[in-house]
Amino acid sequence: MIVRERMSVDIHQEILRDIIKGRYAPGQRLRDAELAESLGVSRTPVREALLRLEREGFISAQKHLGFSVKGLAESEIREVYPLVRLLECSALGESELPDSEGLERLEKVSRAFIKERNDPLRRIELDSTWHATLLEGEGNAHLKRILAELKRIMFRYEYAFMENDRLVSTSIAEHESIAKALAGRNRDEAVALLGAHWDRCTAATLEEFHSVDAASATPSDKPECQEAEA
Repeated sequence: MIVRERMSVDIHQEILRDIIKGRYAPGQRLRDAELAESLGVSRTPVREALLRLEREGFISAQKHLGFSVKGLAESEIREVYPLVRLLECSALGESELPDSEGLERLEKVSRAFIKERNDPLRRIELDSTWHATLLEGEGNAHLKRILAELKRIMFRYEYAFMENDRLVSTSIAEHESIAKALAGRNRDEAVALLGAHWDRCTAATLEEFHSVDAASATPSDKPECQEAEA
């Protein structure tokens, strides 16, 4: 039982990485038998992984049709990112401020973030770790649980963002400014900087989403230019 659960978790992570990286296109069917064969495992842990991915919102299930990858949507960015902003700022405003050890952990994650150059998924992991470390003090456990669920929705939108070195560099600089405010015990400034950080990330993610969407459009999808009247 323990081995099967561990296998299911590993398979979940592998399929999730492929979805985030775009290996599986929106709308693409995910068949447990085919996945089990390609992964060299039985269908049971694959189906458990797919059911978990459905609960997390990455895939959908239709009766008699199985599972398919959910498409990306601008509306989801506009709904989820402001919620994360609101909840993180609220949590930072109420949580115990990090002590010297907490600030050192933030700095350690930032250093690893700066050094990571090639793997967007690793950057997503480090960014998530930094934000979790920021709020690791005593606080509202239910709020943090909801935040974790919302962050999972954001994963697919973060990939394009984390491929952009300029956007990542700006995020790291903003993280450092927030940490500096906390080191000075200036909670209000830190909360304001965190809010501004999420505002910029939301705008940048929307811009990246539109850029990828436009690049993937076929010529027939794009509006034709009208000739100017003489």
